Amino acid sequence: MHTKYRDDGSQTASNIQSETPQIQLTAEKTDMIDENAVADLLARLKKYPRAALAILPTPIQPLNNFGKSLGGPELWMKRDDLSGLEGGGNKTRKLEFLVGEALSMGADMIVTVGAIQSNHTRQVAAAAAKTGLKCALLHCAWTKDAGPNYRKVGNILLSHLMGADLYIDETERPIEDQGPLEEFMTHLKEQGHTPYLIPGGASEHRLGSLGYVNCAVELAVQASETGVEFDYLVHCTGSSSTQAGLLAGFAALGIKTHIIGVSDDNEVKIKKTRIQQLANETLRELGLEVRVVEQDVEIISSNANVYGVPDEEIINGIQLLARTEGLIADPVYEGRAICGLLNLSGEDRFELNAKILLMHLGGSPAIHAYAQQFGSVQLQPLNA
Repeated sequence: MHTKYRDDGSQTASNIQSETPQIQLTAEKTDMIDENAVADLLARLKKYPRAALAILPTPIQPLNNFGKSLGGPELWMKRDDLSGLEGGGNKTRKLEFLVGEALSMGADMIVTVGAIQSNHTRQVAAAAAKTGLKCALLHCAWTKDAGPNYRKVGNILLSHLMGADLYIDETERPIEDQGPLEEFMTHLKEQGHTPYLIPGGASEHRLGSLGYVNCAVELAVQASETGVEFDYLVHCTGSSSTQAGLLAGFAALGIKTHIIGVSDDNEVKIKKTRIQQLANETLRELGLEVRVVEQDVEIISSNANVYGVPDEEIINGIQLLARTEGLIADPVYEGRAICGLLNLSGEDRFELNAKILLMHLGGSPAIHAYAQQFGSVQLQPLNA
C-alpha cells in the first residue's frame, strides 16, 4: 500500500485539532501492512480531541557510521527529537491528547511535575505557550545537581523563557514519588485557576499512551513506504507510556517488531509491571480485545547508576554518536538508550542481518547542564 502523510494543521477555535491522524492511506497494498487494521486504529484514535502540537511524521534515517560499531546489524533512527515543540522529544505526541482534553474541558492552566532538567516539563511549557494556556511546573529533587549551572541552563532555562511558573520542592525523593501534587493543585485553585493535571512524563493517565499508539501507526506506514521491516526497536523507558503505547499499537496492528526498553535508572521491575498495565489499559480505552502479555515486555538497565547520574560508558556512547553522526543525546535518557544498545550488541543479542530502529526521544537541551561531565572545551590558538 502506498501511503501519503499530511500535516493539515486543522484546528477549531479552541486550538483543538479536528483530525487525529496525520496520515492518509490510498488503496495500494503490500504485505508489510494491514490496511484494515491501520484504518480501524486511526478511526478509534480520531474520537479524541487533540491539540495541534507536533510536526508529523518525524523522519527515519539510517545511522550508517554509528551502526558500524554494532558489527553487522543495520541501524536506523526515528527522529522524535524533531517532534515540533521547542527542543523536541517524545512528550509532544502524548501532550497532543492530554492538552486536547484540557482545552475541551475549559482549563486555563496545565500543571505537571518533573526533575529540574526534565524534558517533559519543558515540553509542557512549550505546549502551554503554543495553545494560550498558563503553565505551572513543580520540580522535584529526584537527582542531585550535576554542576554549578544545573539550575540555570538547558530545559529549565527554556521553560523560564516560555513563561512557565517554576516551583521547586527540595525534598529528596525517589523518581517514583511525584511529590506534593495534591497540595500544589489546591494552591493553584485557590489562586483562581482551573488547572489540568498532567502526571510526570504524561504517562499514568488514561490518554497518556495514545500518542505512541499513533506513532506505531506512523512506523507501520513508514516501514511500508521504505520497505524496511524492523526486527528490533530500542528506546529509553522512564515513566513508561512510550513503550506501553508502542506495544499496544503494535499488538493492534499485528506488528512483530520486538521492543526493548532501556531504563532511565537501575530499576526495571516496577517499569515492566507498569508498562504492561498501561498498554492493556490503553487497549481497553480504545475498545480493542487484543492484549499485551508479560513476555512482550522487555526492559533492561544499561548500568547500575540511579536516575540522572551518567557513568563513563554513557558519556562515551554520547560522544560516539556525536562524532559519527553529528547527533546529540543527553546523559539522562538517550545516553542510556545508546549505552543499552551497545551493551546488547556486545552480548550478541542481535542477529548479523537484523534491522534495528533506535528511537531518539529528545533531550539534547539537558546536555548543557551536564557540560562538566564531558571535560573542558579546548580552544587552540591560531598563530598568525
